[in-house]
Amino acid sequence: MRRAPVLVAALLAVSACQSTGEQTAEACSGADRAGAVHILQGGAHPLAGGARAGLNSVGDDHEATLTLMGGAAGDPGSVSVKVGDQFTVAGHRFEVVQVCADLVSVVAGS
Repeated sequence: MRRAPVLVAALLAVSACQSTGEQTAEACSGADRAGAVHILQGGAHPLAGGARAGLNSVGDDHEATLTLMGGAAGDPGSVSVKVGDQFTVAGHRFEVVQVCADLVSVVAGS
């Protein structure tokens, strides 16, 4: 009869460890916006003007390093950004609005 409480406790522990697939507030800095481009880790994602961006790393301080490709001569090859920072590639300006453990969200800037 003692097996039932142990089994229930084990099931509760496992269910508490399962991921929902959503980012928690602690895992992100800033807030996503409608129309934002999501730059995910592990690929090159298209930006306006024919450029592409890839996410290299995100630090514990929510500073992300992006690789920028396809820009004009003189455009940076990589940038380190935090929420609120802006960067320009291929003649288009972007603002960083959210940094999470595995993605950076940017919107076209003015």
